[in-house]
Amino acid sequence: MKTILYMAISANGIIATETGDEKFLSHENWEKFCELAREFGNFVVGRKTYEAVKKWDGGYNFNDLVGVEKVIISKDQNFKLDKSYTLANSPEDALAKLSQKGFKKVLVTGGSSINSAFAKINLLDEIVFNVEPVVVGKGIPVFALEDFELKLKLISSEKSASGLLTLGYNVLK
Repeated sequence: MKTILYMAISANGIIATETGDEKFLSHENWEKFCELAREFGNFVVGRKTYEAVKKWDGGYNFNDLVGVEKVIISKDQNFKLDKSYTLANSPEDALAKLSQKGFKKVLVTGGSSINSAFAKINLLDEIVFNVEPVVVGKGIPVFALEDFELKLKLISSEKSASGLLTLGYNVLK
């Protein structure tokens, strides 16, 4: 199964402020995520990301992605999800559940602990960073501090009219 990490980040690798705020991320970034989620038919996020996005308004909500399989990873097997979501207890469990439903590609989209969990056990095949033209002084990095190293090969780069830079990498295994 091909697993692609897709993350919207600041120019210095921050995905949210220390309080979890992501207002520095553009509407364009949200649109790109939604397009990929619909293309893949699925996405995987962690519990904290799920809870943060549930609070958003103005059309920025995972519930708006109808017909997309939404998998939330949480160590708490009693964690209550809305009915259109599937609970998994690990990256391997999330991939197994999606594989059982016939998916060949999986879109992973955070947060930092989930990103590191996938990276640490070498489950990522590609990484796509959508880099916003902003620097955030303090915040949550794209990867949590864990013991892993990924070697990457740049496979694509694209700059939008607004200055959003999309970088695609293969993970060398």
